[in-house]
Amino acid sequence: MNKQDEAILLEHLADTFETKLREAERSIGDDIPDRYREGWMDAFGWATTYCRLLAERERTHAWFL
Repeated sequence: MNKQDEAILLEHLADTFETKLREAERSIGDDIPDRYREGWMDAFGWATTYCRLLAERERTHAWFL
C-alpha cells in the first residue's frame, strides 16, 4: 500500500468517526447517560482529528517520495 492509499483510507476512517460523532450529538435528550455520551463524543472527536492529521501527514510525505 502506498502513501496515497493510506491517506485515502485515513480520510475514510475520519469521515466514519465524524458520522458517529454527529450521531452522538443527535442523541442528546435520549436515554443515554450524559457522562457516557460525552465520553463517546470526545472519543469520536479525537479519533476524527487524529485520522485527519495522519492523512495530511501521509499526503505531505507522499509528495517527497
